[in-house]
Amino acid sequence: MISCIEWIPKGVADPNPKRYELSKAERELLEQDAEDDIEVGSDEEEEEEEDDNEEMDDDPAVTGGERSASDIIASQLVDPSSLPAELRMDDYSDDEDDEAREKDIGSLLIGNEATTGLGIDEDGNIEDEVAEESEEEDEEDDFDDVPDTREFMTSDVKGLEAMSFGGYAGQAEFNIEDDDDDSDVEDTNLQPNDALVIVAKTQEDFASLEVTVYEESTGNLFVHHDIPLPAFPLCLAHGTINNDGEAGNYIAVGTFDPGIEIWNADVLNALEPTIILGGEDTSEVDAQWAKTMGGKGRAKPSMNKRNGLKIGSHTDAVMSLSWNSNHRQVLASGSADKTVKLWDVTKADDANGGVAATLTHHTDKVQSLAWHPNEGTILATGSYDRTVAIVDARTSDSCKRVKIPADCESIAWDPHQPHLLTSASEDGSVICWDVRNFNTSKPYWSFIAHEYGGCSDISYNATIPGMLATCAIDKTVALWDTRGATPENKPFPCGNKDMNVGKLYSVSFYQSSPWLLGCGGSGNQVALWNLASEEVFRKRFGYRINDPGFFQPEVVEEKTEDFEAMMAAKDQVVAEVKKEEGDKKKKGKSKKVHKKR
Repeated sequence: MISCIEWIPKGVADPNPKRYELSKAERELLEQDAEDDIEVGSDEEEEEEEDDNEEMDDDPAVTGGERSASDIIASQLVDPSSLPAELRMDDYSDDEDDEAREKDIGSLLIGNEATTGLGIDEDGNIEDEVAEESEEEDEEDDFDDVPDTREFMTSDVKGLEAMSFGGYAGQAEFNIEDDDDDSDVEDTNLQPNDALVIVAKTQEDFASLEVTVYEESTGNLFVHHDIPLPAFPLCLAHGTINNDGEAGNYIAVGTFDPGIEIWNADVLNALEPTIILGGEDTSEVDAQWAKTMGGKGRAKPSMNKRNGLKIGSHTDAVMSLSWNSNHRQVLASGSADKTVKLWDVTKADDANGGVAATLTHHTDKVQSLAWHPNEGTILATGSYDRTVAIVDARTSDSCKRVKIPADCESIAWDPHQPHLLTSASEDGSVICWDVRNFNTSKPYWSFIAHEYGGCSDISYNATIPGMLATCAIDKTVALWDTRGATPENKPFPCGNKDMNVGKLYSVSFYQSSPWLLGCGGSGNQVALWNLASEEVFRKRFGYRINDPGFFQPEVVEEKTEDFEAMMAAKDQVVAEVKKEEGDKKKKGKSKKVHKKR
């Protein structure tokens, strides 16, 4: 099944993914090995120098006293004149040697008694009898008149190449290898128009993240690479900062384990996460491994334990994640332990494990989180305690909440009207609040999106104002037009579709394309819906985007105020109203007292 999906914005992923990336522990181990090699090399050089010094001390020629290196070398030189003639290379001449060699051969074959009877006279000429005999032998060996009975066969060039004659087979094999390498590069490299979606999948006992590529030009959908996970994935969040503060393409994963794993989505064969926030304390095991592998391995200091977990860790499953788009190093997590934690991923290696704050304003499991799209300190949370809350991350006591009719399944901010917050519940209801009036129990608008099985997820289109998608376990995705919705006018239903991938648990619009939507559920496949192919959607929403193919009506710009200032002003008005009501009550009581007197 697919529990959740997360789109990667266009331009974030590396077009040339890496095969493998060394972890921080591996880099430290390699650095330590390099330092050890340098130390060993210096020790060996010192030992060699000591041995040379000892040999010089034992040399009787040196016992007279200390001498310089040039004196020692000069004393070991040999006078060339004392060498035999054949060893005096400076006096060697090629011409003289050739002449001597010819003279030696002549003395061997000519004028030597041992050559008598070989057919050579004393002057070195061949005797007449021997010459006549050789001519007769040549005549006997003449085969010009003998017919050639051999059969002619054409050369099998391909066969010779296959048998490696002439070097052709080796060259062909080399070219084939080049073709294979080129094809591998083409398969792994990403194109500028490729859309990437991360799919959290569990099949039988195996859980993984699948980095899936959708080619919008051809409609092809395929798995680019996958990442194995240790436990069932529950939530995902995309970020662009790692623990070293470097930009990249990272995906945070929450599972049934209390730890949060952050993986580099640009590494094809990733064996371990880049960062682990919280979870099981493995510092002692890491130290033992470093000691075993490196001898003098530098291990991290052991963190304080609490039930075998790192300090500041969640104590139960991580059910929700949200990465801050304004403060990119901040990650929020909600857990079944009823807490919300704020993490600084750049401080994951610190003694506190990167925990910046722990919020305890909920009394049940925290199912959903969402950072405000513009205000980087405002966080919305939804829980199974049937409340939706807004907190200011800068202060622990700043919390506003409203009641909802059922357990919260998902929450989302409207990116085009950032003062509107929407929640989906397990009873199928979708409720929107104006957070400027968040203390009131009356919502901005509400409706029942799915009557059967409840609403499992919602998503706003980041490009088209007013387009909202909902999904449910009734296997359908529904689209709604929320533009112009008020307490009296509910969002307009635009249509729904059975995605044919089982019960749906997650739905999300692609933020880099106005018409692409993805969803996943109990089936093992992710389903994509290209809304541009539906004429009804183009007619209703097409004019709202900056597309030359559609009419763009004139839009009157409204004056927008600062979000925090609006909330503070509203709180001040409410406080003044309450103060006036209190003063009126006090005056009424004082009048009654005077009348009695």
